[in-house]
Amino acid sequence: MHLFHKITTLITTYTIIFLMYSCSDNIAAEIPSYIEIDYFDYEGNSNQTPPYPNSHESVKITDAWVTMDGQIIGNYEIPCKIPILSNGEHSFNISPGIKANGIAGTRIQYPFYEKYQTDVVLDINESVYISPKTTYKTDPNDPTTPRFKFKETGTFEEPGTMFEASTTSDTNVVIQNEIVFQGEYSAAIYLDSINTYFDVQTSTELDSLIFNTHTFLELDFKSNINFNVGLVIINDIAEKQELIQLYATDEWKKIYLDLKPLTNMGNSTSKFKIYFEGFHNGKEIESNVYLDNLKLVFSK
Repeated sequence: MHLFHKITTLITTYTIIFLMYSCSDNIAAEIPSYIEIDYFDYEGNSNQTPPYPNSHESVKITDAWVTMDGQIIGNYEIPCKIPILSNGEHSFNISPGIKANGIAGTRIQYPFYEKYQTDVVLDINESVYISPKTTYKTDPNDPTTPRFKFKETGTFEEPGTMFEASTTSDTNVVIQNEIVFQGEYSAAIYLDSINTYFDVQTSTELDSLIFNTHTFLELDFKSNINFNVGLVIINDIAEKQELIQLYATDEWKKIYLDLKPLTNMGNSTSKFKIYFEGFHNGKEIESNVYLDNLKLVFSK
């Protein structure tokens, strides 16, 4: 009986020790390491304020799509602190994400930006700060390597304008140097109590081949009125289709507009023009819309 008691005591003691070590391991395993991302920028950009130099590439990267060692970690809104249940050295891919059309419910990995790759040594309960950078893709073998329309004319640094007024518009685009996002000039549209409506379109017709796959219109804008952006779809007749209404903003804003839903309304022989349209709201003596860095980005 005494021997049995000793054996029972030993078994109980070893069981407790085993459970203590097991619990300790579980607790340690559940204490994460962290990576933190405050901002996702374009390679070569500097911390300046408008007007930016012509070398600047405006971005509005709102999300980080993260994988570690080839495994998906998740999609995180920037700034973010991401818990990682691991330590030691790991390889991270961080893809830049945007809100297509500026809508929170349409968060996507922007197909034309390169992912950021880095190796990081993680320590439990410690943070590693990562400052990812991106560029437009340049690999000719990658089907999402972008092509551009209006990349030069859309900066408004050259003489002339890429827009023409419709027959119903009270005014046209002017190039000015007072309110500028980048470089020395930007486009402006002015409305008042006499000129109350604008409807301007790209003077160049765009072929349907441009819209075979991903097609985005990137632009920076600033305005004291809401205004509409859409496509003129040209077949036997020209038909306007609105994509979105952009809201007034006192600060310059970058937006990525997904044109695919509208181009799908055309056919293989359709031509397209991009239009901007708005009304004087009467609350101000003058309504102003400013545009800069327009470019149509598309893949093969």
